[in-house]
Amino acid sequence: MKRQSGFTLIELVVVIVILGILAATAAPKFMNLQSDARISALNGMKASLKSASAMIYSKAILAGREKLDNSDVCSNAGATATCDATESVKIVFGYPAGTAEGIVKTLQDEMVACTRAGSANCDKTKDWAYEAGGEGSAGTIYIFSTSAPDATNCNVTYKESAGDGKNPTITVVTDGC
Repeated sequence: MKRQSGFTLIELVVVIVILGILAATAAPKFMNLQSDARISALNGMKASLKSASAMIYSKAILAGREKLDNSDVCSNAGATATCDATESVKIVFGYPAGTAEGIVKTLQDEMVACTRAGSANCDKTKDWAYEAGGEGSAGTIYIFSTSAPDATNCNVTYKESAGDGKNPTITVVTDGC
């Protein structure tokens, strides 16, 4: 008699059930990739804000304006060079101001002005949008992705320097990403 080898139907069903259980427990981990991508993009924007503000602070030191509470520096020229309004960046104690003429201009990125609450109506051809002030806080810029589902809880907040020798505050809010 010839002996047959292989899997029985019951063994195949058991293996399929086990694979189904594993897939059901692992799938939620991989389903949230868009949220993870948005959070990573916000962290990248935070790093860009830190780098840009440090660059402008260096230019302010070279120009001798790091202790002034309201001044400007040239973003694309040397410390002693004069520049036109398109290259001038508003600074507060050497760091970019929390305005469109400050940190948003420093980033040199095409951003659209928009409200976080109305982010669904923002220009989707731009990757990033910003809201100046908001909630009565002068000197604060909220930067968010135009594809964020809840821009009020998925943004980077830049708060300008509060005084001489104080760094700007940059925070990431990811609750709504």
